[in-house]
Amino acid sequence: MDMPFPSADASAPLTSTIPEVAFVLELGRTMQAFGVSASTLENALGRVAAHLGLEGAVFATPTGFLASLRKEGSHSKTYLMRVDAGRSSLEKLAEAESLVDLVLTDRLDVQEARQHLAALTVRPARFGPGLKVAAHGLAAMGMADVFGGGWREVLFGALVGLLVGFAVHLAQQRRNLGRLAPLLGGLLSALAGGVISRWLPSVSYPILALSGIIGLLPGLGLLVAMQELGTGNLVSGTARMAGTGLVFVLLAFGVGLGQTLGGLLPGPAEPLGLPGWTLVPAIALVALGYLIIFQGRLVDYGWTLAASALAWSTAHLATHYLGPVAGAGIAALVLGAGCNHYARRTRRPGAVLLLPSLMLILPGSLGLHSLTLMMQQQTLEGLQAGFQSMSVTVALMLGLLMANAMVSRRTF
Repeated sequence: MDMPFPSADASAPLTSTIPEVAFVLELGRTMQAFGVSASTLENALGRVAAHLGLEGAVFATPTGFLASLRKEGSHSKTYLMRVDAGRSSLEKLAEAESLVDLVLTDRLDVQEARQHLAALTVRPARFGPGLKVAAHGLAAMGMADVFGGGWREVLFGALVGLLVGFAVHLAQQRRNLGRLAPLLGGLLSALAGGVISRWLPSVSYPILALSGIIGLLPGLGLLVAMQELGTGNLVSGTARMAGTGLVFVLLAFGVGLGQTLGGLLPGPAEPLGLPGWTLVPAIALVALGYLIIFQGRLVDYGWTLAASALAWSTAHLATHYLGPVAGAGIAALVLGAGCNHYARRTRRPGAVLLLPSLMLILPGSLGLHSLTLMMQQQTLEGLQAGFQSMSVTVALMLGLLMANAMVSRRTF
């Protein structure tokens, strides 16, 4: 059994001398690196392999995939591909999936497709580090208003978001330290929020702390994990959900550590909320911030803004009449159905719109709040908040499942 162990880098040597097999492996490595789900990866590679005259099977996990492939006249070989799936690039994910359509419709041959794939892999990200740091500030500024903060929370929330984004960027320059970026982000957000709240007692500390880390919530991992669990890929879904849970735990411990180092927390301040019309520019800032953080295309901003407004308004109305759990489920149902329809009409991944929009209804702040409460020995309140967070997460997953049943997802 031939079991190569290539890296996910584009400069890695080819894993097969057969061009068709090499293209399938390179395509799978690229798609998985940018966050595609296991079921989508298996479907895409299976269709491409069959179209190119290959026999075999593919089994995907969150950190790699197994591919057993054979071309007529040659022996079957099994390849184990390890992939670092830590990058988020909605633009490159859409382009990689478009290559699948081009190959299946014979608009590109294998050699041309491999050239396109190599160029896509080595191409630098659309938004550089400076813009990504600024995007953390934009998202924090908008979410401070969505959380009910006033102009002080909005301005200082943007400052905390910029500080966290810059620190996380520095941490990610080193591989080992980059894995602790959520811990560092939570620590700095709590410390900075505490210092500002002590300096200005009228500023709400919880809004500052939550706004500062909003750009670090693992939205892509949670979205893909829910899709995998919903489609029966229990191994991949469970493993990815565990990784997502670890990020939440690191964020919570960072916030708890920041609270401990900062001493006693300031008393809870009642923020003076801004007028209702300010939610429109706030949601626009959040949509733009997440579009940059997830490396989407600026030409998709209009659709992203529309999907974000749809998600927030549906969740707000449904929560008002039916409660937070039903509100999250209904919002996920409406948003998922709309994004599936967009994906089928445009032949682009629904995640291009779904991921930035879902962050507005993501229950990450509830889950973080429950862990920090338990660290402060408020066990009963922490368990209550944690149970509500779990209920909202399940409602989100059920809403997306129902959306897929109503409007089927895009297939190759």
